[in-house]
Amino acid sequence: MGESLADDSSEFLASGREWRALLLWGVGLFEAVNRHTSYLHDGRVRNFTEAIIWHDGEAKASRDRFLELSEQQRTELITF
Repeated sequence: MGESLADDSSEFLASGREWRALLLWGVGLFEAVNRHTSYLHDGRVRNFTEAIIWHDGEAKASRDRFLELSEQQRTELITF
């Protein structure tokens, strides 16, 4: 995930720079079920766009491609 998301808190064999991403199935109900929209492993972001922008490391190429999209394309992708 890159240095910006690392928390240097290791767990078993994973370092503080490695996290298991949650599945996105049902994420459209996240706010209704959890009564908040705090995303990422520590709740530091408020929406999908922020979550994508925070990613680096192995996700850097995907993040950069997302940032190259127009505002309308980003909205359509997140809505999907």
